[in-house]
Amino acid sequence: MEAYEILESGTESPQNGISREEAQRLLRAEEEFPADQADTEYAIEQLLDNGWLYEVEGELRITDPEL
Repeated sequence: MEAYEILESGTESPQNGISREEAQRLLRAEEEFPADQADTEYAIEQLLDNGWLYEVEGELRITDPEL
């Protein structure tokens, strides 16, 4: 959930996609989040698997919790 909140606050809107690299950069920039690349990749995969993120044409997008 922490990773979702970091990505949500780091993007302009849920409709704007970000690359995996940008998502990893956002996660690693947070002090409380582990800086290891494997941890950021795992967090992104978990968010995708659980429906908090979805991928469109190579970009990650945040699922709108209002829907």
